[in-house]
Amino acid sequence: GEGGVLTICTRSEWTNLFGHSERVQIGRQGGDFPPLIKTASLPASTSAQFWLKVQEEVFVEDYFAAKYKKSWLIHACIARELVNCSVGERLPTIQEFTERLHSSRGIVQNALDELQDKGGIGLEKRGKMGTFITALERETLFRLGGLEFITGTMPPPMTGDLTSLASGICGAMDGCPAPFHFAFVHGANNRGAALSRMVYDFAVTSLAASRVLCAKYPDLTVMATLNDCVYSPPFVLCSNKSTGAITDGDSIAADPACPDQLHLTRTLCSGKNVRLIERPYNSCLAMFLSGDIDFLVFRYYQGLQNARISVTPIENGKIPEYLIPAVLINKHNYNIDGILKSYLVSPVIAEGQTAVLSGRRTPQIF
Repeated sequence: GEGGVLTICTRSEWTNLFGHSERVQIGRQGGDFPPLIKTASLPASTSAQFWLKVQEEVFVEDYFAAKYKKSWLIHACIARELVNCSVGERLPTIQEFTERLHSSRGIVQNALDELQDKGGIGLEKRGKMGTFITALERETLFRLGGLEFITGTMPPPMTGDLTSLASGICGAMDGCPAPFHFAFVHGANNRGAALSRMVYDFAVTSLAASRVLCAKYPDLTVMATLNDCVYSPPFVLCSNKSTGAITDGDSIAADPACPDQLHLTRTLCSGKNVRLIERPYNSCLAMFLSGDIDFLVFRYYQGLQNARISVTPIENGKIPEYLIPAVLINKHNYNIDGILKSYLVSPVIAEGQTAVLSGRRTPQIF
């Protein structure tokens, strides 16, 4: 359900854990605990009610709660908080943890003990001064925080700007203890919808699209604006007509999943009796190149010029909000903003992007 945790186990994982041979989906229902969404481990619950979907039948079981309790979730949340700490820092007090995580002192203390036992941190009590961190293994903390890997999503790297931006982000994430993967998805709306469902840890869109998505999905927020980077070339108006101006009776295509393209298309067609055809982004280009539509708003790339297409700059297509990338996260993915801010730094990404664009560095998009 919305805001829930879902893990898909393989047959062998399920058999090892519970002695069944079916492939299942495991989820939790109910429970009062702070949100921790993405995890490659089994989720915890306070309600002792989990649902299993084996083939097409649904069962409610109680025995999971005996093994996977709220302490697992608190354990993971604290591990995520400690990822950004350093040796020598004072640990937040038990009271501070209980207030942030809406948990009991006992659960917090047990979670800290478990993090020490599993090698994530070392702690030393210094009387009234508090408890201090004496050892810290980030790779272990990432794993204990349910972050065995981190996944971002952005448009397919079809242009030099997008390829170099993906390379800059991949380079910036190289320092992260968890393996990083990109999923390339057309349409900012599609990426936003997936991020809202916690399919990814972050999504890259234009700054303009990020504002549209945050208004549409209240659980999304802009974690960073990459002012030093370039998202994509400006939009241009492609024409199959000699006049180059949109008039009544013309046809144009746009992708409803691309808010930037759709907004500019509607702006240019405002007050005109134009046939607007909704198609996926790349299908719009295919329709235009085949002559099925008269006009197309598209981000400029060299292939358009090579095809001897009539291309006209769009003044609104050059505004910074369409050209600057933004990084979106889900508010309910616990402390993912604090973790990603250590790696997704605009000047660092910009340096990698510039190096790829200038030919000094080979593109790295995975």
